[in-house]
Amino acid sequence: MTVRRRALPIWLIAVLMFAGAGCGTGTSREPEQVEERLSQIAAEAGRPVYYLGPRFRDWPLTEVGADETGRVGAIYGTCLAVVDGCSPPLEVINQPLDPAAWSMAVGCSRLAPVRGVPALHFGGALVLLTGDSLVTVGVTGDDTATAIAVADQLREVGAELSRAALPPPDTAALQVVEAACGKNPGDTGRMEPDEGSEPVGDMRVPDFTVGQLGGGELRWAAHLGKPVVVVVGDVPYVLTGIERVLAVSASPRPAVIGLVWKPFGSKEAPAPIAEIEQEAGQVPVPVGYAAIPRPAVWFFDMAEVDAAQAGVIVFVNADGVVTRHVRTDATDDAIAAALERLAR
Repeated sequence: MTVRRRALPIWLIAVLMFAGAGCGTGTSREPEQVEERLSQIAAEAGRPVYYLGPRFRDWPLTEVGADETGRVGAIYGTCLAVVDGCSPPLEVINQPLDPAAWSMAVGCSRLAPVRGVPALHFGGALVLLTGDSLVTVGVTGDDTATAIAVADQLREVGAELSRAALPPPDTAALQVVEAACGKNPGDTGRMEPDEGSEPVGDMRVPDFTVGQLGGGELRWAAHLGKPVVVVVGDVPYVLTGIERVLAVSASPRPAVIGLVWKPFGSKEAPAPIAEIEQEAGQVPVPVGYAAIPRPAVWFFDMAEVDAAQAGVIVFVNADGVVTRHVRTDATDDAIAAALERLAR
């Protein structure tokens, strides 16, 4: 459950656990049949189980599952194949809070309350604390706005749709979450040990040339001789990282570029650049697409960050050497400090 270096987000771990049977089998069940199975699971759970009814927007209820830890998951939408499992558009996960695991949680942050209960952003998902249980809403692409809209539709299995406040958290459970993630909206818990860390050894960025979104090529050689910030990762992480870097005041401002990598894409038949352009839309800085992922993988290996969990913001001096790196979910202070160091 804990998000550590090289670990998958908690909601994706649950996807891999629950969704294997429903991915690529060529069979499907009606939402009513799946809902009936979920009712059976909920009756045996011994605690409230929340879901979204037979569908959310265009995504029907397609699969449910449970495990021996008390975790219950409901998948909505068609499952897309990824490494060793599936990535559905949306999943709702119910699980009892594990105080020991949360005492080691890394990278969670407090949000404003949702449905009247404490809300967190953790592992690329929205997490709500109700009673002594966690309800995790995972939306592909770490889409918090959609996740909050999903939360408005949460209802207990067997109950009618209601947007009333969820039951408040138990005092002991709330204390565990506050210790891990802070007490107030905007607070952040412990970050990765390498947050803002300085690289060790020869960290000269290897040369690369990739296709650029909008046409032409993004050539690393063209950026040598001046400081540059490189934001690397899947499209949502690159867009977020670029936005965050540009939002931080810096003088002089270094060049900023992006490098997209699809960590779960096919190595034999990578997505065409037109597909990446459509997903990214208009971008304010040059962004390349590493269809052959070697250049992007170098950055992730250097920073020891899991590409499924976050992107990487890399600060490179005029000699082409990495001076510092942070994750795309780093604090504003960490990004500002790295920009300041780069300007020296």
